[in-house]
Amino acid sequence: MIAHYSYAVLLIEFEMNTLFSLQAIGSLNPDIAVNSINSQLTILVLTFPRLRIVWSSSPYETANIFTELKRDAAEPDIDRAVAMGQDDSSVEKESIYASHPIALLQSLPGVTLRNYQALANKFKSISDICAASKDDLVSVLGMEAAIKLYEFIRNSSAN
Repeated sequence: MIAHYSYAVLLIEFEMNTLFSLQAIGSLNPDIAVNSINSQLTILVLTFPRLRIVWSSSPYETANIFTELKRDAAEPDIDRAVAMGQDDSSVEKESIYASHPIALLQSLPGVTLRNYQALANKFKSISDICAASKDDLVSVLGMEAAIKLYEFIRNSSAN
């Protein structure tokens, strides 16, 4: 969905008359576990930071949420929606990069959703970014973002 649509949404709908929680508070575990729904959701959100999650307590509530989200919006074009996955030109550049390095890149100071692709295109690896001069980073990111990243890499801001 992320590759083909501007807004990707995961709907998590609970059954009516059941507790609205993923697990009991006493059983929360800080470790990542393959079978843990919390771990899986965490990995999903970290891998796809643009993914939105909608929580709903019932099918009735889901209908209300969709009504609110759709208010003042045009009806979707079904043919266009179906064709989205068929047309390679609609695939965003983000899909050509591996998701874990992207998440790492986007977590660095000065790197944003808008400029990480330019950084990934200019430098072949994280170590290349770390070895880059301030001027090289400025040419890709602009002054303010480059200084944030450069100081973070050089640990100048801790002095």
